[in-house]
Amino acid sequence: MKLQPRPIEFLAITGFVLLGAFLRVTNLSHEAVEHFDEGIYASPLWYDAQFGEPYPSRYQFAPPLLSTIMEAWTWVPGLAPYAPFLPSVLLGIATILGLWWLARSWFGKSAGIFMAAVVAMSDFHILYSCMALTDVACLFWIVVSVGVGTQAIGRQNFKSAAIAGFLCGLAWWTKYTGWLPLAILCSGGGCWWLWQGRRSMGFIRFAGIIATMIAVAVGTFAPWWWQLQDVGGYEAVSETHAKYVTGWSNWTANMAQQLRDQFLLDGYTGQLSLGLGLFLAGLFRWTSGRSTWNATALKSNAPALNSNAAGSESNSAAAMTLPPVALLLRFTAAATALSVIAIRLRTPLMLICISLAGLSGIYLWPVLQRAWTRRNHQDLTPTSTGAIPLSATDLENAPTIDPALGFSITLAWFTGMLLATPMYTPYSRLFFPLLAAIWLAAAGGIGWWLESNLSVARRIVGTGEPTPKLSWGQRLVATMLGGALIASFFQFDENFELGFVARSELFRTSLFQDRRSIVSAAVEIADACVRDAIDDGANRDGANNAKRQLLSGIDPNSITPSELLEAAAITAESQSRDAAANVVSTTPEDRSRIRMVIYAYGEPALLLHLNQAGVMVAPVSHLNLRGPDGTPPTVPTFLVFGPNAKRTEGFWEELMLHSGHLRPVAKIDYHPSAVSLLDMFDPTWLREHPEAMMQSLEVHRVE
Repeated sequence: MKLQPRPIEFLAITGFVLLGAFLRVTNLSHEAVEHFDEGIYASPLWYDAQFGEPYPSRYQFAPPLLSTIMEAWTWVPGLAPYAPFLPSVLLGIATILGLWWLARSWFGKSAGIFMAAVVAMSDFHILYSCMALTDVACLFWIVVSVGVGTQAIGRQNFKSAAIAGFLCGLAWWTKYTGWLPLAILCSGGGCWWLWQGRRSMGFIRFAGIIATMIAVAVGTFAPWWWQLQDVGGYEAVSETHAKYVTGWSNWTANMAQQLRDQFLLDGYTGQLSLGLGLFLAGLFRWTSGRSTWNATALKSNAPALNSNAAGSESNSAAAMTLPPVALLLRFTAAATALSVIAIRLRTPLMLICISLAGLSGIYLWPVLQRAWTRRNHQDLTPTSTGAIPLSATDLENAPTIDPALGFSITLAWFTGMLLATPMYTPYSRLFFPLLAAIWLAAAGGIGWWLESNLSVARRIVGTGEPTPKLSWGQRLVATMLGGALIASFFQFDENFELGFVARSELFRTSLFQDRRSIVSAAVEIADACVRDAIDDGANRDGANNAKRQLLSGIDPNSITPSELLEAAAITAESQSRDAAANVVSTTPEDRSRIRMVIYAYGEPALLLHLNQAGVMVAPVSHLNLRGPDGTPPTVPTFLVFGPNAKRTEGFWEELMLHSGHLRPVAKIDYHPSAVSLLDMFDPTWLREHPEAMMQSLEVHRVE
């Protein structure tokens, strides 16, 4: 008798995908290109058509796939305003399904449900899914490439190997670290082959599958590799990226910074995802674990235990019942404790703990490996003498790919990224490949824990043995978890309370933050430049007249500093009043009719919004904006710089050199998002300097 699959998995996965989509699109109207790298990737939306060539040095930041997809979305009516974000949003939603499929294949259906919950509700992943950056998109291609590559190795399929290589090539076209699937599959697959795989597959066939992946990936990336020859080849890109390598000496500090950013960008959705994911995974596994759990049915079907799997299933089907309710209560209690403790310890730390426990458990007690073997052989016999036999649903819930292969790849992925990630400047987005490995290991740990509990329960119920007493180690762990659970409900001091409030505020401002502050700043800058371009002569004449009137009758040799300051104040007031009296229309069409140009130093995101405001703009990498012979520009020319320029090496020295030819026009404040601030400043420094939360964009007229 074939039992129908339970609908819980379908409902859970559908619900998590819809929830993940909602969390990623609900705030999309408040998003704006704001981060430095976002401005580079979104530059085809305005720069390429205007200047007939790519943004200067864009090739050094990433290959063109993401930018091309952004540009393609502008062709869809009504979606142009969202074009920079749609690639990451859609591929971020697809990543939920990709990682669910990966965890489900390696560690069973219950692990897949837990994985879907964690990815769908991850604050960190949601935040970056709504940004015009390459990291979320690249992660999706990495995940599906590794997944298909694992199938190629596990099933010895060269066609799947070619598909995996092509997907790796797409990841490479998205980000220069897109070759990671090759490293993960080579190292993890190689460990698996030495450990177990050599018993079922020869080395030549294994090497051929790996070589196919590499050849197809390199061939897919080759066209862009060839185009780089015009700008110095791939070596030029490598030299640029080498500047971000900090080496082993900074490994500890960089790792601490990465974890700090994870904690700061953690929120309640991620914390709730742990408990919700474990509860639904446990409920699914409990309802799908139907077997001959009552002793009477077990004895009456004893002859069936000695028959083949089909006979066992047929004879015992009528007596199948759900596992003990105590097992479901244990799953529920663990799920509740997981989320409650995560509120105190933060989601990233809990996931790391679960992942380490999962990797250890999967290796030491191979219950998932046994389930996969039984699935392949349709073996329903008891796992130990006197234990309750399995059912067809137990086999349906088992992994579809050798868990030993999944374990090896996850371990290699986790170890490699743990060593490599802190070797680079600790930008928080670089944590994604390591985070994916942590997610997979944690999902494997949850799947292993659920199966282990069911396995023990089958033996205890089948043999009638009393529940074994806890060992001293288990009691110690239980006591520690209980203490952490109780402590999570209390606030011990003012510092903790302030930290809790700050974390809540960060959740509100990071996950659903309005990032359009830079758009408003761009409009203010455009209007300030338009007013200055139109009224510059009149304002100067009015200011000079006011100053002459004040100083008339005063002996120049006896003027006091206070009188001079008063003259400067009246001059500024006159300029402001005259400018206000000559305000022009602020529509992009009106601005486009003003003959002027605005250059921006180190602010590519601002340039996008200035262009959309209707003014002529261009990037600049120097401050010598006068004519070749040192004469002032014939067209009103303005220079804008902000926090990115101020942090550029050598900028202040060049500014001092050319300051005599720059007249201040305006200073516009804007509020960068949490991600941009964390990439610019250390969190500890930010706490000590809250004024840095507001950054300024300075506008100068070139004279």
